[in-house]
Amino acid sequence: AKRIKEIYPDCITIFGGHNVSPDEEFLREFDYIDFLIHGEGEEAFLELLLELLKDEPDFSSVSNISFRAGDGFINTPVKILTKTDYPSPYLTGVFDDIIKENPDLQLDAILETSRGCPRNCTYCDWGCNNSKIKLFPIERVYAEIEWFGKNKIAYIWGADSNFGAYARDEEITDYIVEVHKKYGYPERIQINYAKDNRDLVFRISQKLEKYQLSKLGSTLSFQSLNPDTLEAIGRKNMSLDKFKELMSIYRNAGVTTYSELILGLPCETYDSFCKGIGMLLESGQHERINTYNCIILPNSPMGAKDYLKKYGIKTAEVPLFTTHRVETEIVEKTKYVIGSDTMTTEEWISSNIFACFVRSFHNYGILQKLAIYFHYEKNIAYEDFYNSVINWYRSSDNEIIKSSYKYLYNFYERFSLAQPMELYCNEEVYGKITWSPEYAPHMDTIYWLEGFYNEIRPLLASYETDEAILNELLEYQNCVMKRPEHNNFSREFTYGWHEYFENIIAGNYAPLKKYSNRISVNNEKTLVSWQDYALKDVWFGKDGGTFNPGITNEVL
Repeated sequence: AKRIKEIYPDCITIFGGHNVSPDEEFLREFDYIDFLIHGEGEEAFLELLLELLKDEPDFSSVSNISFRAGDGFINTPVKILTKTDYPSPYLTGVFDDIIKENPDLQLDAILETSRGCPRNCTYCDWGCNNSKIKLFPIERVYAEIEWFGKNKIAYIWGADSNFGAYARDEEITDYIVEVHKKYGYPERIQINYAKDNRDLVFRISQKLEKYQLSKLGSTLSFQSLNPDTLEAIGRKNMSLDKFKELMSIYRNAGVTTYSELILGLPCETYDSFCKGIGMLLESGQHERINTYNCIILPNSPMGAKDYLKKYGIKTAEVPLFTTHRVETEIVEKTKYVIGSDTMTTEEWISSNIFACFVRSFHNYGILQKLAIYFHYEKNIAYEDFYNSVINWYRSSDNEIIKSSYKYLYNFYERFSLAQPMELYCNEEVYGKITWSPEYAPHMDTIYWLEGFYNEIRPLLASYETDEAILNELLEYQNCVMKRPEHNNFSREFTYGWHEYFENIIAGNYAPLKKYSNRISVNNEKTLVSWQDYALKDVWFGKDGGTFNPGITNEVL
């Protein structure tokens, strides 16, 4: 915009969206911006364009905008929209030429069936403008889904804040399934589910899971498990007992779930953050825990100066990093939380490292069975186990292990200093794309897995486990990890490991039994290469994730 203004001084520049300031601040900071549009922009943008056509425009008559007036600024009243029948860019042909001229591109699209959120979480600006959810016309929604199918749109991002809050959302899901069966597209959809109305959300999740349309599964989110933090952000979680019940229901129905936490929220400490992840694991969330670093959105309650000051929130303006990219992109900066009056920046770095280790070694499986066994049989808290693994990494003399930890520390240290960061990349093994740091420990380890287990064995032995049991446990853990050239084999055991872990994952703990049995691994789909593994199983999670799905257990 700055460059355009230099070349064409008479060009009118207009900025809007979630990340513009809620007042005239951007106009003061950037002299090449002429107008700001606040909140929903459909009607304000149209009104502004019509006013610009007049010989003597009166911009004060336009809602939701800020502009310069003499030596000062004018902010017009923000109007909450009530209409929902706005034209769809998909259906009015805006993207038709892109589709025709690029037949080989894999395209993603955004589907918005409703707008608004009834909640007012302080870190979010979704519910700031209007507490009432507006529903878009169902005919438009169906037509857009049909358009996605016809035009082979592979991936759909659901823009609703609470999909599953209304009965019609199940009908929309049915239509997505029908379009998928008809065209083979969309292939995947990612949804923000409603926090209430669990029965409806469950049915929707089941349907998407049945046709492998769900990217991550169903969300059972918390953001934090620290009571002081929840009070500070204006959020109330479901009870852990309810969470355990839901985990059991979803698991028995074969529906994948994931939970989310936000790192950097007020009143959180390193210990409370690690303990929160441990509580999720203890409650049965072994599939996926996503941790997001808190971003300060200018239109959220947390973005207010008084709020930032109250909790001593420290921020860094960091280039927004996007994973899996090939080419350098235009740099866009985002204000991230890197500490508060209860969490130093050094503790924030350590918290990120902890989250990466849990994601890589537990959710992606490399140490999952070991951590579960030590938790149930040796009463070792999950957070204590993974902190011991991190300490072992930190002090290791092995170059691969040492460099993996060093990479994570350097990444988040540079992040906190707003310095350029290197996303994880191993071109020779996984292809010439970049990955976020949460993948690094897993991908540094999985291709030399047997060697890794030999290296970490002394740490595992320190938990005073019988040597024969530890040997078999390591062998079973190794068997269940999917990777290239690790298929069509059998191993015999003297303990019923498969039954033991299947019971725990199902929420029905029973002591480990001793009996002769055989584990056989025969996957229908064979991984061709490490790049194949990285793309299909780590990134897309299409083919059963990082665990071997084709495992059978035979009693001898």
